[in-house]
Amino acid sequence: MSPKMSGQKRLTGAFMIQLDRIEADPNQPRKKLDSQHIVELTASIKRLGVLQPISLRYVPSTDRYRIIAGECRFTASKQAGLTEIPAWVRTPEENQILMEQVVENWQRSDLSPFEIADSLGILRDANGYTQVQLAEFTGKSKGEISKILSLLELDPEVQQMVRQDSSAMVSRRHLYALREFPVARQLKLISGIQDGRYTAEALELLSANDKEKRSDDGRVNNWQRRTFRTRHATVSIQFRKPDVTGHDIVEALREVKRQVAEDGVV
Repeated sequence: MSPKMSGQKRLTGAFMIQLDRIEADPNQPRKKLDSQHIVELTASIKRLGVLQPISLRYVPSTDRYRIIAGECRFTASKQAGLTEIPAWVRTPEENQILMEQVVENWQRSDLSPFEIADSLGILRDANGYTQVQLAEFTGKSKGEISKILSLLELDPEVQQMVRQDSSAMVSRRHLYALREFPVARQLKLISGIQDGRYTAEALELLSANDKEKRSDDGRVNNWQRRTFRTRHATVSIQFRKPDVTGHDIVEALREVKRQVAEDGVV
């Protein structure tokens, strides 16, 4: 065995690697580890040991092993007082490393939306991958890939605020709704999300109402919607004018009743 590959002993299909020979990957998509998950994993490792080997690659320039997948298990093993950990030692290409990290973290931990989007963007731009290819590589749907990548089209200042946000108030669902708004409104809305004024559902409803107010050519319509709740249903009427009277509502309902009768429903 090469002197540079010392510090390992073979298992069945894997190695036991000394923890002090292992380093985290600075390009890892996940920037923060879930502290509660680490506490629980540490307790499990103290009781049962590391049940699943982590994945490493050997870096000749530093004579160390760099983590491809399994940073949580590595961190918990150190906290559990272990000196070595079972690992697969692999030599994948750089883009494959990033791909494996994205898939590993997407499946095992809730990465922040931009940690996923940034990684997919790098893979797409560096390798010319289509969204279909990214979907095949990650096992996700093309629709989900498209939605994640669309976050990179949000207002740059909004993106920066979310990347630095530590409140956990801004969810992926918030951001999906936010991208439906003009850039000029996104910055105001993100502040409302962070201070708790907008739930994801409220933002989605606001977006839907904004769309209803716009005609096909993008101009704002001064339409008015009136909603009524009965014992058996919620009835909503959208008027194609800004000012609506009680007479307008009654006439609209009469017209609906006439059309229902003509259709032979009643």
